Amino acid sequence: MIKRLIFRIIMMLALAAGIMSYLASINGIDIRQFLPSFERPKLPNIKLPTMPDIKLPGTDGQDATISKVYKWRGADGSWHFSENLPEGVTAEQVILLNSETNVVQGWPGAPPVKTAAEPSSAPAPVNTPPITLNPYSKKAIEKLLDDARGVQDIMDQRSRDLEQASQ
Repeated sequence: MIKRLIFRIIMMLALAAGIMSYLASINGIDIRQFLPSFERPKLPNIKLPTMPDIKLPGTDGQDATISKVYKWRGADGSWHFSENLPEGVTAEQVILLNSETNVVQGWPGAPPVKTAAEPSSAPAPVNTPPITLNPYSKKAIEKLLDDARGVQDIMDQRSRDLEQASQ
């Protein structure tokens, strides 16, 4: 009952506003003059800082440099790398580094990246039809939980590998 009364009052007010605006427009009165006007705020002009010119190695007319790095095992069993080999130490490996190449190696457990030139020796994947399960069925929920456990196992193994590699 109260809802109907409120609805009728709102409808009557809307009808009255429409009639008044119609009568005002017939008499040449623009009702927009009674509405408050809003202006866009004036924002200050901001000048962004300029970036300095950065000289990259090998871009200023110089060719790439190749340097020797010696690798040897210390008395405590740890590996040492240096451009200068100490006296009385024999290097196990001499590494030649080009200044324009990336010397950071990838993760040891990462699969090799195949390029477009390499032919793929792996068999083509078999297209299996997707399993359509009701997402609220017990079987679908168990599959979701098994998948989550598998992801958790992968993440745990990755954490163990990272800890082992950092030691």
